[in-house]
Order: sequence, then C-alpha cells, then structure tokens
Amino acid sequence: MKQVLALLAAAALAEQTWAQQTQSLALRGREQRLHLYGPPSGDPVIVTSGDGGWVHLAPHIASVLSARGFHVVGFDARAYLTSFTSGRTTLDPTLEADDYAALAQLAAAATSKKPVLIGVSEGAGLSLLAATNARIKQVIVGVLGVGLPDVNELGWRWQDSVIYFTHKVPNEPTFSTSAVAANVTPVPLAAIHSTNDEFVPIDVVQHVMRNANEPKRLWIVNASDHRFSNNTQEFDARLLEAVDWIRQHAPK
Repeated sequence: MKQVLALLAAAALAEQTWAQQTQSLALRGREQRLHLYGPPSGDPVIVTSGDGGWVHLAPHIASVLSARGFHVVGFDARAYLTSFTSGRTTLDPTLEADDYAALAQLAAAATSKKPVLIGVSEGAGLSLLAATNARIKQVIVGVLGVGLPDVNELGWRWQDSVIYFTHKVPNEPTFSTSAVAANVTPVPLAAIHSTNDEFVPIDVVQHVMRNANEPKRLWIVNASDHRFSNNTQEFDARLLEAVDWIRQHAPK
C-alpha cells in the first residue's frame, strides 16, 4: 500500500512540475513568457489566453488537456499585445502569422506533430487570424475558439482594463474574425460558447461561424458567464470532444 501511495505522490509531483514550467521565446525581438504543461512527447496544443492574461480559463484548459497527455504551450495574449504596443504602434495583423509560426515550431519540436490552436476570447481571435495564413495552415491541425468574438483588438495598454467593467472593445485598432473566417478552410474551425457570455453574445459567434466555410462546428454550453464558471464539467467534456473533432477533420 505504501508503495502505491508513493507512486501516486510521485505522479502528482511530476504533473505539478510540468504545470509550473515556463520558457522564454523571442517573437520579432519581443520576449514572451510561455507556460508549458504536460509531457513534451504528447500531442501539441497552443493555448492563447484572453486579454486578461494567463488567468482563469486558459490555464484551466491547459490543465485539462495536459492531464490527458497533451503537451500544451500557453501563450499570454495580453503580454503579447502589450509588447507590440507603443505610442501609435500596435500589432501588425499581416505579421502576426510569423509569430504563430514560431510558436508552432516550438510546440512541434519534440514530436514533429502539428499543434491544435486553441484560443480564449481575444486569444481565439488571434488564433483564427493566424490560421487564415497559407503557411500556418501547413503547420497546424485546426483551430478552436472559446468565447470567440468578432471584433478583436491589436494593442493593449493599462487603461484598456476598463473593458472589464464596460464589457466593450478597448480603444485600439481592431480586426474582424467574421471578415476573415472564410479563409481558415481547409483546416477545421471549431468554437465553444457559453449561453450567458457577458462579453460575446451567442448571436455574435453564430455570425462568425456562418461566415466560415466547412469544416466547422459550434458547441453551445449552458453556463452562467464567459468563463463557464458554473458548468466547467460540461465545458471540459465539450473541450475534449472539440479537439477530437478537429483532429478527425484535419486535412490529410
């Protein structure tokens, strides 16, 4: 019995160690702190957070997937946008795909397998935008947007935090996912959305998905807010289902 308990403790410690790893990656001269979960030998996933930073739903997704053997590279969208915001300069959407190419290369380093792009809110928009690039389509399996908005900012400053009270888009340059969603094909586009998302109403994500081409699929989860706070059990089930669906519908 003691031996079994020791093995369980060792396994728990190993999982905790994976979850605590970080790594720096320079994207066009800007250092980014990545959050690594799960064994490097696992199927790779890149999880991009919302503009709140690496908190709440993004690390939850990383933990759920890493517990099932996936190798997760966590990417902080807030820090990323901040690093490219200075004066009137913000993230150039025509160069954003170069950054995701570097992330995909890192995620695939141990296995040579293509990663799935998963994004939360702003991170969902950034992931979708990257997947419209022809070069990125060659190095990813597909895209999953969680709380996928239509209008996404290209910059971030401290004063933009007011959006957490107004629930509006910050006063920054933006891009529209509905305007480019059709260009994600042939890689699959999936989305998971809360029935009571206080930032992105259901009709917004439905509009984005209508503009996308097949293969595409939208899951709606009955939950109280943007973070699925009162129904993470169903969210987790739909998350795994969506990742499996993406892998099944990836171009051969």
